[in-house]
Amino acid sequence: MNNILIATDFSDNSHKALQYAILVAKATQSAIYLVHTYLPRYVEPGIYADADTMQKALDDQRDSLYSKMVPLASKVEEANIKCHVVLEMNDVISGVFDTVEKYNIDLIVMGRTGSGGFLSKLIGSNAAHITAKAHIPVLTVPNQVEEVAIDKILYATQLEFDENHILAQVFELSHQLGANLALTKINAPFEPDIQSDQQFIEQIKSAFVKETFSIDTTISNSVTEGILTTAAERGVNLIVLAAHHRNFLTQLIDPSKSKQVIIRSDIPVLTYQL
Repeated sequence: MNNILIATDFSDNSHKALQYAILVAKATQSAIYLVHTYLPRYVEPGIYADADTMQKALDDQRDSLYSKMVPLASKVEEANIKCHVVLEMNDVISGVFDTVEKYNIDLIVMGRTGSGGFLSKLIGSNAAHITAKAHIPVLTVPNQVEEVAIDKILYATQLEFDENHILAQVFELSHQLGANLALTKINAPFEPDIQSDQQFIEQIKSAFVKETFSIDTTISNSVTEGILTTAAERGVNLIVLAAHHRNFLTQLIDPSKSKQVIIRSDIPVLTYQL
């Protein structure tokens, strides 16, 4: 990991996400790209303005936003982390992905909006939408987090697919953070259980024989409830998921379990795409 993107809207929620970006950047010796996206603010409707006046309005807007980025960048640099300030005139989702491509970003960090109520579940937050579309890991940080720390990680495995390439990255991150890692599989009614759990457990133990970790299975009424309950019972401060890309129609009819966990979790969720 070399480059971390943190998207900020200057809210308390995004400030909390920035603290996590700094934590991970220090552990992985990565640079931080501090990104804010915005849409142009012109003169008042109905008032005539020539091209120079409109350009001045745009320049003033950008200067004002940059002045808000300076103290955030200073906070990053005070932690001895290289910081790049990026202002993107775009919507949030497009602006984030443009920055990812332009600067070879390895991890996206975002504060999560939405409280998990009906509207949040139906529409979701920018963080949930970006997680669903991203081809790189996304760390979503809820505003409820009080202590910024990652020392106990819960990886929710499906034990249905080969996840070893993702597990290798998670093990490396856990070492860099000095965190303990536990793996769990949630067995719930009506969930596919095609492959033998024990077979995959043995494969994981064989592939990561030098690693120290626990792995078990848990029964729950739903996968989402099982993950959140297990995380709370074990006192973990980071949930890691491996998710499949889904098209828009599928997500609308049946929101993914990873999206449900992201929206409802009161601790950070790190999502990788299978």
